[in-house]
Amino acid sequence: MNDGTSRYRDPASAPDYGHGFHAGNVGDAWKHLGLVEALRLSRPADGPMHYVESHAGEGRYRLGSTGEWSAGVERVAAAVDAAPPGAPEPVARWIELCRRLGYAGRSSTWAGSPEIARTLLGPGDRLSLRERDPRAHASLARLVADDPRVRVSLGDGLAALAEEARAAESAAASVLVLVDPPWTAKEDWIRVPDALADAVAATTRATFLLWYPVKSLTRPNAMLARLASRGLRSTVAELVTTPLELRRGGLNGSGLLAVRPPDGWTASMAASAPFVGAACATRRGAWSLRLLDSGDPPTGA
Repeated sequence: MNDGTSRYRDPASAPDYGHGFHAGNVGDAWKHLGLVEALRLSRPADGPMHYVESHAGEGRYRLGSTGEWSAGVERVAAAVDAAPPGAPEPVARWIELCRRLGYAGRSSTWAGSPEIARTLLGPGDRLSLRERDPRAHASLARLVADDPRVRVSLGDGLAALAEEARAAESAAASVLVLVDPPWTAKEDWIRVPDALADAVAATTRATFLLWYPVKSLTRPNAMLARLASRGLRSTVAELVTTPLELRRGGLNGSGLLAVRPPDGWTASMAASAPFVGAACATRRGAWSLRLLDSGDPPTGA
C-alpha cells in the first residue's frame, strides 16, 4: 500500500490522464496488439496465469464523434477489412477481439486493457488491477464486480509494483505485468524505470510490458540508458507513425518495452508493424519501427 512516502509517488500537481479521449488511438493500438500477443504467448501449459496492471483506468469507454480513435483503431480496422487475408495474423486477431468486445466505430464501446485480459484469461486465472484516480477506480470496480477472478485496488501502481509482481509469481505458473502510466509529468521518466527495475529484481520469471509515448527520442533513450545502468535486460518495439521532426508536442509514436517476453512476441510485433504503421501514418508511407535488444545502444535523438 502506498503510504505517501514512496519515491515513485506521483506529484500531487500531475493532471489525470484523459483515457476517454485517447481511447483507441495509435498508441492504444500498438499497446493492445502487444498485450494480446503477450497474453496469448504466455499461456502456461499447466497452472494458472496471473495478470497485473499498474494503471488500469476505467476498463471500458464510450467513443464519441470526435477522439483519437479515428486515427488509430479505425484506420487499422479499415485496412484489415480491405486486405483479407493479407493482414498479419496478430493484427487480424486483435481487430476481431476489439469487435467482439464492442468496437464498431463512432458511438461504440472501447475495451481497455483490463477487459482484454479478462476476456483472454481462463476461469482459474487471476487479475490484480490498480488505479490511482478514485473516479476511474470506482468505474472499474463496478465493471468487474461480478468477476471473482479480479481484485481492484485504489492506489499508486508504481509503489505497489514489486510487491504485486512478487506475490503473483509466488502463486501462478505464469505472470504478465502491464505497466501503463499516464506520463503526465517529466518525473515519470525517472520514477517509472526505477519502479520497473525494482519489480524485475524482485521476480525471477514474470513478464513485464511497459508502454511509453514517443514525441522525440530524447526521453525514451534516457530511460533506456537508465534501465541499462540497472542491468535490466529487455526488448524494445517502438512504432513511429509521424516523423519525429513534426508535431514535437504531440504523439509521434509509442514504444513497448518487454522484460522476459514470451517466445514469439518480438516476431509478432515486427510482423505487425508494417501493416499498423502504413495504416496509421500521418504522412503517406512515413512510418518506422525501432527494435532494440538490451545490448544495443539507443540511437537517434
